[in-house]
Amino acid sequence: MKILGILGSPRDRGNTVLLLDAALAAAAEAGAQTEKVGVSDLDLNFCIGCGKCYATGQCIYDDGVTMLQSKMMEADGIILASPNYIQSVTAQLKTLMDRSSLHIHCFLFDGKYGASVATTGGAGAEQVAEFANQYLQVCGMQTVGIAAAQAAGVGALVEQEAALARATALGTDLVAAIGERREYPDQMAAHEVFAEHMKQLVVAMSDMAPFQVEHWRKMGWL
Repeated sequence: MKILGILGSPRDRGNTVLLLDAALAAAAEAGAQTEKVGVSDLDLNFCIGCGKCYATGQCIYDDGVTMLQSKMMEADGIILASPNYIQSVTAQLKTLMDRSSLHIHCFLFDGKYGASVATTGGAGAEQVAEFANQYLQVCGMQTVGIAAAQAAGVGALVEQEAALARATALGTDLVAAIGERREYPDQMAAHEVFAEHMKQLVVAMSDMAPFQVEHWRKMGWL
């Protein structure tokens, strides 16, 4: 079992990494193979909306995002981590999300499980972590929960012991969910509604998006 942690913070020794490291350590303790990648360390290009991925299954860029997406495809579980940047994730992590249109249209992360952690200097960490989980869900995953905390300075959290305990529990639960092939009825119902909408879009785009159509047919969804 592989768990991939994706650090969206530009700081590799800040607050957010404390939560991510705790979650990954717990996942490793539960028997998973873990890896951590910092998005800020990668060469990133922005999505330009060209639509080539719909047609060919490949992005026009071969950069850090494509490398990271390959790692995401190989993982059984993914943990996203970001500080609160104006009520959302960092620009670095959002770049990964924006380059995931094909993954959303084709539910390429179907069958995987995810979780998210977030920190903030004031408020809104829960909102940011839930936003990150929503991204994972629209890519086809089920998410097990979040861990959020408030900063008490660089590399320190408010009630740090309790905050790290929440992240630890999240990492342990992620491994358990994968092992159990756990189902979350509310998320599965939302997937069904979204899939029906996406099916109509894929069919409407069929002339310009042959890869999408072939993928849907291969999966038995068309």
